Amino acid sequence: METKLISVNEVCLHHKVEIQFIQSLEEIGLIHTQTVKRSTYIDLDELNKLERYLRLAQDLEINLEGLHAISILLTQIEKMQNELLTLKNELIYYKKIN
Repeated sequence: METKLISVNEVCLHHKVEIQFIQSLEEIGLIHTQTVKRSTYIDLDELNKLERYLRLAQDLEINLEGLHAISILLTQIEKMQNELLTLKNELIYYKKIN
């Protein structure tokens, strides 16, 4: 599987954001970048997460600590949704065999 990388500098220009913001997100573990030949790049999957954090920070004026808390909560919600789906499927299975 080929990964597509986008220059962090291009992302900064397109979204009108300072590179320091992206570096801060990486420092607290919310996104991951890759360095290739002295240039920093971001994977397309990570770009989606970055754009979500940018919208939250810019539109709702949420700081880095708030973004980190939101990330944790979204992960917990996703985990609970997956667990609920599993339980629903088990319930359907047991209803069918009775």
